[in-house]
Amino acid sequence: MNGTIEHSDGLTAHERQLFHDVDAHEQDYDNIIRHFGNIIAPIGILLNSIFLFVVIRVKSMRTIINVYLSNLAVADATYMIINMSGAWATEHTHIASGAYLAVRIASVTMQNASYFFVTVIAVERFSAVRQPLTQRARASKSRAAKVSAGVWVVAVVPGVLGGLDNNYVKNVVFSQVYVVSLLLIYLGTFTITVFSYIYIVIKLCHSDRERQEGQSRRVYPVVRMLVINTAVFFVLNSMDIAYNVMVIILEFSMHSEAEAFIDIYWTYLDVKVCLGMVRVINSSINTLVYSVTNRQYRAAFLEASPPLAKLLRQCRRCRRPQQTEQIELRAIPPAKAAQESPAQAH
Repeated sequence: MNGTIEHSDGLTAHERQLFHDVDAHEQDYDNIIRHFGNIIAPIGILLNSIFLFVVIRVKSMRTIINVYLSNLAVADATYMIINMSGAWATEHTHIASGAYLAVRIASVTMQNASYFFVTVIAVERFSAVRQPLTQRARASKSRAAKVSAGVWVVAVVPGVLGGLDNNYVKNVVFSQVYVVSLLLIYLGTFTITVFSYIYIVIKLCHSDRERQEGQSRRVYPVVRMLVINTAVFFVLNSMDIAYNVMVIILEFSMHSEAEAFIDIYWTYLDVKVCLGMVRVINSSINTLVYSVTNRQYRAAFLEASPPLAKLLRQCRRCRRPQQTEQIELRAIPPAKAAQESPAQAH
């Protein structure tokens, strides 16, 4: 369901006024989402670009897991760029133009690619914990690149179907099938990812006693980072599932009474505006969560930016003399020193 709702014939004046109010309210919501995206999207694009810069610049960051995280960063950054371009396409081109269709297809493709890459990362970690020897034997960067290419191909299919929405395909059955399939994709990726990390956490807790202390310190930070990143991703994108549920309800409520349909549509608009904001936040926060929970990434970031690392070292050096001086002053307070001076003179 995109665009304004279609008015049916035979409506009363009151019902026509209700439809008019909903149309105006939807346009206001679209403007809110557009302006919010224009503020947050540049920040998210910058954060994702920095992550890609660090992975390319620092050799130690070119790991198998970072191959998938780099593709995730590309999908998120591209999604935000497309959204900003989509606002321009909506304002300055006809809604049925080829440019708008391309923007819609690319936007849905990037959104689905984000879901798929988060799921692929979870499955890779699940395999590494469940069958470590087998996973270590077959894991390679070339295999990760092939899996990533397959993910992009799979993400294009629902992207093309999503671009052919109600503005291009006037078929209720097609729209209903597409929305149901999209909801199944979201539920499937959510279920696979959640159960994979539940198994990882349980497995590591059981094997913690048999694991040496040094090994546990290397394993748990990675798992903690992936679990937090995935939890943030799906908490923020849970609105996608709610949104598609509302769309399904609307699709099957087309022939209901006008006032009942409008009540459902009001709820749909509220979910839609929340989803528009949540999607932009989610695409911006993935690399931020990764940097906060991964010490190696922070060290690699300084290694990739020598001027920044040099400036940070200089700031630390400047702070040390001040702290030493404050400690020395606190060790001998002035009042106590004045009292001890006459005693020393005698």
